[in-house]
Amino acid sequence: MEKNFQSIKGSQRGSNSAKNQVGYLPDEMPSLGRAIIFALQQFLVMLPATVLAAILMNSRIEIYSISAAVLASGFATIAFLIITGFKIPLYYGSSFSYIPAVGIVAGYAVSNGNTSAETLGAIIIASILSGLMSIGAGILIKKFGRQTIDRILPPHVTGMIAMIIGLSLARVTMQSLTNSWVASGDFAGIDWLAVLTGLITFSATAFFTVRLKKGFISQIPILLGVLVGMAFSYLVWVPFKAGGYEFYLQGIQSTATLGLLDVMPWVTIPAAFNTGSLILVAVIAIFPIAFATIPESAAHVNQVDLYVNELSKEKGGKNYPIKDMLGENLIGDGTGDIIAVLAGGPAGTNYGENISTSAVTKNFSSYVFLITGILAIGVGILLEVFHLGNLSLILTNPVVQGVSIYLFGAIAVQGVALMISKKVNVFNPKVVAVMAFIAIIGLGVNSIILTETLMLPGIGLAAIGGILLNLLLSVFDKEKE
Repeated sequence: MEKNFQSIKGSQRGSNSAKNQVGYLPDEMPSLGRAIIFALQQFLVMLPATVLAAILMNSRIEIYSISAAVLASGFATIAFLIITGFKIPLYYGSSFSYIPAVGIVAGYAVSNGNTSAETLGAIIIASILSGLMSIGAGILIKKFGRQTIDRILPPHVTGMIAMIIGLSLARVTMQSLTNSWVASGDFAGIDWLAVLTGLITFSATAFFTVRLKKGFISQIPILLGVLVGMAFSYLVWVPFKAGGYEFYLQGIQSTATLGLLDVMPWVTIPAAFNTGSLILVAVIAIFPIAFATIPESAAHVNQVDLYVNELSKEKGGKNYPIKDMLGENLIGDGTGDIIAVLAGGPAGTNYGENISTSAVTKNFSSYVFLITGILAIGVGILLEVFHLGNLSLILTNPVVQGVSIYLFGAIAVQGVALMISKKVNVFNPKVVAVMAFIAIIGLGVNSIILTETLMLPGIGLAAIGGILLNLLLSVFDKEKE
């Protein structure tokens, strides 16, 4: 690590003579004072999404500590930078792609009476396997080239998997928003104020994503939408539908929250082995997420390459072959996932918000992202020391479900966008067959009950089955896609 920083200093000294210098390239180091300010900005950009992802994953059963989620993102970012040799300046935060799969596991855990520790332990085990899959994909790309992974995971497979990941919890989200079903399955009537609150949250989020185009504020449209939803929720829903302010706030205050030590792997992983069926459900639900996040990683690498080399051209500098580092990026992704979950947080991804912030500020210094990771670790510890993690519970259920409509739908749209950008040939019978299988199994089969305590999630079966079906049909179909 010290060697990398020395080279960064040397590059910075050389670049000081560049005419009209603006911004920092990956191997350039700002002064410590500037670096801390830049790091604080990157931290604030990633914080809302990292915390919100953990909150949404806690909607069925509390499994994540907010302080652990923030701290874990810092550790994962530092690990990613080290793995990639400080050549890919990215921040690693909690991934929204995992929310539907975690929701499936949480729903199964609640229905079977599993504890938070057992549930999180099973999710950690499954996330580690998913991370190993990303590492394996990265090694394959480095050894055989990107075309190898494209044959196993072509865009009509990864795009459809991403789509069903986003849509898999549509029914649960809407039932939770309307509060129209109770535990016994009996009709309990629709909570129209909750529906209105959720729609306002969704509409505000959509408005801000469309309207805000420039500056820091354009990086936090989801947070702004949530704040609008919360304002309406506390003005209308809490006093008229949630028992009033005193009752609702007392419920938050009396709710025990998970501490940092409660979510550590030495607590949760042994607990998970009390129920092997939960581990199997988690693996089948979460493992396929890695298939869908590979295209996302590739897109982020290409984005960073474009921005960095444009800046380098302006400064009269060298070429940075970042787009050729997809293999290293996936290895870093997988390693980041494993470290994040072992630190008690959700599995993650490279954040597009931070890429956009770097593009706007022309600051791609890996040194800044290293300080950002250190800052996240410090803030995570402070949240735990001052017991501030329970502040996340002020988010009301209608707001959570309203923003879920946007986020889950956006994940599904990203899958469609991937297939469009890769020009998937939907007139190819093999492609149609594979897409049909993934869509119908993934959306039509919630789960397959094998025993009283074991079920197989439809999303996992669709993903794994779609990959195998594509490989089988490829033997007979030689048409170039």
